[in-house]
Amino acid sequence: MIEINLLEEKGKAKSSKRKKRRKVSINLPGSITIIIFLVAIEIVTLFYVSYSMNRTIQDLKRKRDRLSAIERQVRRIRIKIREVRNMVNAVKKLEKGRGRAAKILEEVADAIPKGTSISNGGVVTVSGSLWLTRLTKKGSILYIEGKSFSAESVADYMMNLEALKDVAKVRFSSSGLRKVSSKGGVDVYAFSITVTLKG
Repeated sequence: MIEINLLEEKGKAKSSKRKKRRKVSINLPGSITIIIFLVAIEIVTLFYVSYSMNRTIQDLKRKRDRLSAIERQVRRIRIKIREVRNMVNAVKKLEKGRGRAAKILEEVADAIPKGTSISNGGVVTVSGSLWLTRLTKKGSILYIEGKSFSAESVADYMMNLEALKDVAKVRFSSSGLRKVSSKGGVDVYAFSITVTLKG
């Protein structure tokens, strides 16, 4: 008869399992330590990266705010430059218009006949026989009112005005030429002329 001691076998099997477990339990804490160490490094790295990213974001926000403030200043300066240019252009136009107006006034004054012959039983040369009482400019139209000792002086004046290079057309306005008084044999005429300027 053969005897098999199963109990010892069980005991041996249990002890080998314990040995295996011990080996596993000895290796497990070392790997956990490594895992914990790696996780800690990752957490520290994440905190560092997050901190540096937040710092970078804050720096970029500050730069953006500074740039937006500079951009607003540049916009204000551009608006001011545009306003100054508009003012300069307006002044140039006024200066040009004033120069032209002054030139036209000078030409209108120079067109007044210097002396007029008035026949009253003989020939007498009268200096300053035509004078202006009112001069108004609206756009490209001049309204001239004045008085004269003769109708011929007014006709000469209108021909002189028509000969000016800036004048397109000369005509009497609604009141035209009329005799206003006659004292001591000298007639006085009032006239109203409309002058249309070129351009």
